[in-house]
Amino acid sequence: MAMERSLHRRTERGAVLLLAAVILTVLLFLGASLIERAQNSVSRAATDDVSARSFHLAEAGLHKAVWELNQVNGWFAYSGEGPAALGGGHFKVGISPDPAARSVFTDQLTVVSTGYLPGPDGTRRLPVTVRAIVRRDPKYFSYAVFGKDKVKIGNGLVTVLADSYSSTDGSYGGGNVRANADIGTNSTAASAIEILPKGEVHGNIVVGAGTTTPLDSVSNKGLITGTVSSSLTPTLLPPVTRVPPGAIDLGDVYLDSNQQLVLNEGVYHMTDLDILGNAKIVCNGKVVVYVDESSDQDSPDIRIGGNGIVNTSGLPANLILYCLNDVVDIAISGNGTFCGGIYAPQAKISLNSGAVYGSLVGREVNMNGATSNVHYDEVLRDQSNSRASVISWQQL
Repeated sequence: MAMERSLHRRTERGAVLLLAAVILTVLLFLGASLIERAQNSVSRAATDDVSARSFHLAEAGLHKAVWELNQVNGWFAYSGEGPAALGGGHFKVGISPDPAARSVFTDQLTVVSTGYLPGPDGTRRLPVTVRAIVRRDPKYFSYAVFGKDKVKIGNGLVTVLADSYSSTDGSYGGGNVRANADIGTNSTAASAIEILPKGEVHGNIVVGAGTTTPLDSVSNKGLITGTVSSSLTPTLLPPVTRVPPGAIDLGDVYLDSNQQLVLNEGVYHMTDLDILGNAKIVCNGKVVVYVDESSDQDSPDIRIGGNGIVNTSGLPANLILYCLNDVVDIAISGNGTFCGGIYAPQAKISLNSGAVYGSLVGREVNMNGATSNVHYDEVLRDQSNSRASVISWQQL
């Protein structure tokens, strides 16, 4: 009997030990699982932290790119950067198309920005890339008159002036006459801007970048109401390399005597432009004209007589002439007016008489005829400073 009780006790102790072993094993498995989960959580948290930091670095690169594109000439000159260090990591930015491929038609760019933290041996740790489409509506009339190589104002006989107004406040004249008609050039040569006797500039003079003596590039025998300074960077004049799709092709436009051509709102293409005598083009609404010299060897390439182009809206922003690179000589004459902007980066523009309400941009601009005045519409400057903005965004 005693032996049976002893055996029973040993059996109970064995069962308890076995149960304890099972419980201990289960606890060990649970502990290991909890430790593994904790380690995984820590690892995921660390990965998420690095990924988040990489994402923010990529975003920082994108914001930096938009800022650069909004600087002077940035839209046509900025090509990206990096790797740039920031906050313990780096970002790298690429822009397409590259600056060499951008033109007057470039209104949209693709920005790709990658952010990452440094890994061992200089490797990229968990890089994050974002891509954005950035858009701007570029215009090119930040100056009343801009001549890449030279600007000449006056003839020494009668007053020839450049001043400004704002078409948002009505027509030029009376209280709507201002002194914000800036004149610019990229040249730093002597007499790059020449103001003859009776020539008047009611605004500032800006000469090319790189000179510490901007006054040496200005020959002033007339009046300059503003300051004379040099630009920080050359003003880029992107080429007009093609006619946009959908433009209405008018071929050679040669008008004489009392001929008249009416252009309603739209985009047009001319392979030559000559308006002589009392002929005229009447423009209704917003009209954009692209002109090349592909079929005519006459000189000047473009001839506009007095009141040769009538802008019925009276708003310079509603009439823009873009000249392709084969247009090298433009003559505006007669005692009429031209209300609009002319962008001709390879042309010599001669304002032989009459008034321009708007802006002139060319390789060289001469205002040398009687009453050859330019009244700059400051609305064009506001439009020329349009901002680049992100229109779409995605993480790659």
